[in-house]
Amino acid sequence: MEKVTKSYVEKIYRGLLFSESSVEEIEKKDPMKVENDGKMQGFRFYDKEFVIDGEKTYDGETSNYSNWIYYGKRMSFDEVKEQYGNNPDYRTLIFNMEANDYKYVCHTQVGSFLPLEEGDMTFEEFVATKEQDKEALAKAMFDKLREHIGEDVSYTGWWYGVKQEETAELKNVTDFVNVEIGCSGIPFVGYGAAISNITSKDGEVLYSNPNIEYGYDRRSDKDIFASKRLIFGDSIVDKEEALKAQRDKEWAEYKEKSDLEAKKMKYTLMKEGLTLINPETTEEWLQFADANTNDGYSVFVVKATISMMKKFAEGVSFEEAEKQVYSEELGLSGFMASATANALSHFAKNGEAYRVYWNKQYGIEDEEVKGTVNPAVLTIKKK
Repeated sequence: MEKVTKSYVEKIYRGLLFSESSVEEIEKKDPMKVENDGKMQGFRFYDKEFVIDGEKTYDGETSNYSNWIYYGKRMSFDEVKEQYGNNPDYRTLIFNMEANDYKYVCHTQVGSFLPLEEGDMTFEEFVATKEQDKEALAKAMFDKLREHIGEDVSYTGWWYGVKQEETAELKNVTDFVNVEIGCSGIPFVGYGAAISNITSKDGEVLYSNPNIEYGYDRRSDKDIFASKRLIFGDSIVDKEEALKAQRDKEWAEYKEKSDLEAKKMKYTLMKEGLTLINPETTEEWLQFADANTNDGYSVFVVKATISMMKKFAEGVSFEEAEKQVYSEELGLSGFMASATANALSHFAKNGEAYRVYWNKQYGIEDEEVKGTVNPAVLTIKKK
């Protein structure tokens, strides 16, 4: 003889007088695996023991009953009275709740009302609890990582679909955002990059994300947020999405305003530049200024080009002009400064001299080399 224990899910459906149940054998007690057919009131799990004697099988005891999980909305006694107290169809419900001291019922998806005993919950509440568990587990891993700051750790991750494995010093941990290992700041889950696991020098697993797929290379916000939900839960990601939506809205409003302001300056800047440029480039200047005064980003290059030519006309040195215009007046990025330098080399009366000066700053000594260096894309070579 041998004993065998099997697990079951019991589903209940609305009947004429009482709920009717349906029982299925299952491999794992996972509420997320129970399919909601839209007609079910709720479900619970339990185990059943069987005794096998040769070719005969005997039913044993049932045990380990779980609490009920219902599909619907939790309602308190006060909420039921407030919503249905004046409707005679609900008098029996209200009477039974009061007489049996039912503090809560579930208004199920099929319209019935079932009492919520201690530990029972709605499916929505179960999911919320599960998400909280994800967040708590993630925080526990972050805390464990922080205990090893200053020590060497090993990580496995992905960088634009390419597997990364490295051992280096753990320097910092920012919850739900990234970790600094060696000289790299690596997102736990981010644009084109993610971490699968981090272990201590003794092999202890400090952080693990089994949801990171082989060759991870997610780049759309939708896909990245979906991946984050699997490890961090909905609460954390909902906040992040809301913050991003707010920033996107603010950026769109700022861009719309700055683009409009740029267009308003178009003809003023075109005219102003005509008094400063090399006369031979008049037609090209008008085309350049017209094309680059339609948005709030490109207009900075036109404004910087004009400001620099004014400085040149005043006798200000190239170095001082860059300091005053690029840094103090406009605060240009490396790409903007490069675009301005390129424009100056073509339109300014002393453009060729400035081009040579600009290139020498970035290691190009040969004056015959054409074009201007873009410092934003420089490649540093080891000697």
